[in-house]
Amino acid sequence: MEAEDGRRIVALPLGQAIEIARVLESVVVSLDRIGSREAGGEADVHTLGRFMTAWFVGPRLSSARTALWNAIAQVIGEEAVEEIAASTPAFPDPVPQEVRTLIQERRKWNEEQST
Repeated sequence: MEAEDGRRIVALPLGQAIEIARVLESVVVSLDRIGSREAGGEADVHTLGRFMTAWFVGPRLSSARTALWNAIAQVIGEEAVEEIAASTPAFPDPVPQEVRTLIQERRKWNEEQST
């Protein structure tokens, strides 16, 4: 199953979509803040772990993932979802090429912004 299949539409109830977006917003903004504090010497090696535990990050992201996979399964079927999920890299797998490319693009953008 190609992830780029743009012809089919996955639908979520608005309330569920908002909740997923809020979870992602919360985690992304928090990770950015933690990274900034680590860079500034205001956070230590345990800060991320404390955040993950206190904010119940794993279970919240898991619920969001489940909601998305369930909606996707309505369009492509459970078996296809399982295949996609099984083929998705995760730590401690090697960093995928798409992530390495994104890192390079971000570094280039940062360099352009600093000149």
